[in-house]
Amino acid sequence: MVELGSKSPFGQSFDNSVFIIPAIVILAIVGFCSYKLVNSLKAKEERQSQRRAKREEKKSKKTK
Repeated sequence: MVELGSKSPFGQSFDNSVFIIPAIVILAIVGFCSYKLVNSLKAKEERQSQRRAKREEKKSKKTK
């Protein structure tokens, strides 16, 4: 339990779940956003490498 203002006679007490549940939600959101960002960057890099390969293939066909 987290106790706030324990010196006053009207001290408040919060259950730890008040802090743990929002922390878990925030971590899940950050993890999901990080996953999507990394996935997006990998897909972008893959598309660029495929485009480069197609350009090289076209150049090699033109020179033959």
